[in-house]
Order: sequence, then C-alpha cells, then structure tokens
Amino acid sequence: MTLNLNRRHRDILNIILNTDEYITGNELARLCNVTIRTIRNDIKEINDLLKEYDVKVEATIKKGYSLNKVYKDIIKKNNIIREVLDYEYIKETPSSPIDRQMYILLKLTIKKVITIEELVEALSVSDATVNNDITFINKWLKRNLKLGISYSLTEGITLNATERDKRNIISWVLAIRINLSTVLKYWSYLFEENDAVTAVKDIYYIVSEESRRYKYFLSGHSYQLLCYEILVAIKRNKLGFDLNDFDEAESELMDVVSAIREKVEDQQGLNLSRAEWLNLQEYFKSKQFISGTEFIDIEKQEAISIVDEYLLVLYEKFKVDLKNNPDYIYKLILYIAPMINRLKYNHCISNKIDEKVVKAYKAEFKMASEIAPIIKRRLNLDVSLVDLAYITLHLVSMCGIWKYKLNTVIVCDYDESILSLIKDKIQNYFGERVEVCGFYGYQEFMYEDKENLKGVDLIITTSTIADITNIPFIRIKPEIDQNDIDMISEYVNGYKSKL
Repeated sequence: MTLNLNRRHRDILNIILNTDEYITGNELARLCNVTIRTIRNDIKEINDLLKEYDVKVEATIKKGYSLNKVYKDIIKKNNIIREVLDYEYIKETPSSPIDRQMYILLKLTIKKVITIEELVEALSVSDATVNNDITFINKWLKRNLKLGISYSLTEGITLNATERDKRNIISWVLAIRINLSTVLKYWSYLFEENDAVTAVKDIYYIVSEESRRYKYFLSGHSYQLLCYEILVAIKRNKLGFDLNDFDEAESELMDVVSAIREKVEDQQGLNLSRAEWLNLQEYFKSKQFISGTEFIDIEKQEAISIVDEYLLVLYEKFKVDLKNNPDYIYKLILYIAPMINRLKYNHCISNKIDEKVVKAYKAEFKMASEIAPIIKRRLNLDVSLVDLAYITLHLVSMCGIWKYKLNTVIVCDYDESILSLIKDKIQNYFGERVEVCGFYGYQEFMYEDKENLKGVDLIITTSTIADITNIPFIRIKPEIDQNDIDMISEYVNGYKSKL
C-alpha cells in the first residue's frame, strides 16, 4: 500500500501524531509556514488518503485537530510515516539548495569530471543556479576541510581531493542531518540505491556489541555515523576506489577495531585492506563517547595534560574548583580526547548542536573558551565553536549544584554533555517526582525488546519516536530550554498519580 503524501502532509501528520490532545489550525499553520486555509485543504487531502487505513484526523472548531489512540496505533502499526512518507522524499529530484549542493558534492566523489550541462539537466535548474551552488560548495570545502574544486569551461568541474579526503567529505555530508530519510536520499546520490538500512543495521549490531565488550561506549549518533562510514568503505572498495594514499607506517589496529573487522568481513563475505581499517580506526577515535568508556588504546595523555592545565586556569581566573572531582575530570577527558583527534584528522562531529547555546550560558561559555588558547599553543589546532558549545554544557552541568537521581527513560543520540545537562535539569526542576531508569540512543531504542520497556511510564527524547512506541513521551531540544521544562512539568503535574 503506497500513499501519495507530500512532505508537508507528512509534517502535519507527524505533528498531530506527536500531540497528546488537540493542536489548533493556527499553530499548524505557523509550524508549517502556510495559511490556515492551506492547512484545512491539507487535512482534507490527508483524510482522503488515509481512508484505506480507516483512519481520520478529527477536527473541531474550538479545539483544532487530533488523532485518537486507535488511529495513532494504526499509523504506528503500518509504519505510514516512517516507510511511505520517507520514500516519497528520497525519490524526489533534489530541489532545496542544500540537497542540490550535496548532490553535486557527492557526485564529484564518484566521477572525476562533471560538466555544468550534466548538472543543469539532472537538477532541472539554470546554469546560474549550478554556478552559485558550486561557489557555495567550494567555500564549504575550504572552510571545513581545506579542500577545493577546479572549474574549467572546457574540462568541467573536478574535486581536488584524494580518496581519503573523499571518504571524509562523505562522512561530513552524512553527518549534516543524520536522520533516516536524508541519509537514504544522500545514499542514493552516491550509490544509486537505497538499501543502506538493512546493511547498516547488521553492521550496527557488530559495532555496538564489540565496542561495548572492549569498554567503548559511543553516543547514538556516533554509532550510526561509524556504521555508515564502514559501509561506505565497503561500497567504494567494490567500485574500485582504493585507499592507496594512506600511510600505514608504524600503525597498529586497536583490539576493538580488529574485532569489528573480523566480524564485519565475515558477515559481508569480503576482505578490506589494512589501510581501510586504519582509516576507519581514525574515525572511531574521533567519535563522541559517553560514561563507562575506558580509553585503553586511544591516546589520552595529551587530553589529560590539557585538562589539568585548563582546570588550573578555571580556578585562577574564575575561582571555580573542579580539579578535585575525579568524575568531572573524567568527563572532560572523555570529550577532549576524541575532540583532539577530530581536529587533527579534520573529522566532523556527529552530534551537531545549536551553537546559540553559548548565548544562553554566557558565564560558562566564557570559562569554556579558556581551553582554546591552551590547545592552540600546545597542538596548533583551532577549537571550533560547536566544541566550545559542548564544553560549555559540560560546565553548566558541573558548576550547578545539582545532584540528580535519574527517573524515566531518556532517548538521546548526543554525547555526555547533553546527557548530563538533561539529567541535571530534570533533577533540578522535578527532584524525586521523576525517576530515570534507563538511557538509550535512538537506534538502540528502536531495536530494544519491548519486554525490557515494560513498566516505563514516560520517555524524554531528543528524537521523534511516535511511530515506534506506544509509551507516552515528550520530545525536547538537546539544549533543554524552558519550553521543554514547561512541557515536562505539564505532563508531570497532570499525571501525578501515575508517576
């Protein structure tokens, strides 16, 4: 059964599905950036299309729009939003500027030369639009990866990059918006196929199991991105793109990477070169880790020394004494060790957060910024604003006098700073009224046995999970602002007896 639902239909249905009771037409119009009249027409079209499922969006003049529990269950059971609507987006020709630009960039990692005429025809846009997109891509490459594009009227467009650079470009692109529909759309640009989900799921089980066995615990987004990086290596290897520019001298594979290699190669029925796995090992070392991780084979001495100096600066300049708290020191090393690797290798951060967070926590950001000159002086590396934002959130958690007792299931794909911030704010506002009993990354939660979730009353999540669970949940921003707190408060106050 295939529904001809456009993206706005999907957004509207998803919003109503995530609403506990009713949402007004005015609010839907504001969220979708259209008129109320358009919303009315869209609801009518959605209801016409949902007739085959015996589902209807209910409307009342005073309250707005809603779906009852029976209809929500049908939508979830049939995976209407996840499978049907995502596919509609995946197959459409790139139309937004960002999708066009990523299409061009990813095609350049496959083809040596592309002409303007080819792109004009493929994207159904003008020469001027393609030229503007190429200018944007060139600036983006120079800013983030110190790479560039050559353009000649006679020879066409060429990406000036080694195979190793191209792998890194693909990783950056997949991390821009690491959600299923976008990844599959970009995957189709690369390999003209959309079967990545099953292959990545198989690799995910191996990476998750082996990394945990060796005491490495990655954030949810980091697990996802690493699995895609492994699959990219497999696909490009089959296409004949070898990493012959990788220096293997005096490099050894970590035990955890060797274990992943053995099982992935056995499962996939292939052998990747040692150079491929050494390159993937660099990606592994750059990922974000969460509590429980033991840096056995990852270099951490630089990070330890930098954190020691940084904590002294915090005490001398701000009279903030964190240097005698082993947990705080561990969490800073946990973030800074892989951050150093990301800066050295020009790798992307898999869990992007809103850099505006630094404006919300000005004092903590001022303290976080003190680490930048230390790293510049010692390693000649420039700390990015997003990294400073993460360190800011670490300090928000550390400098608050919040001692938390966890009290719900939290689904979060971000790293330890975000997890700590969410946990601390929940405890600070709600104390013993909320009891956290577990943490999941999005993919881990999606594959979790339902039996293990029995007794869970509430989920606080940074991802949309309406179509994979019947458990009540509240979606929050990773920075968990006052609006998020108000939503949780409304739920807690309304369900005191249940909690």
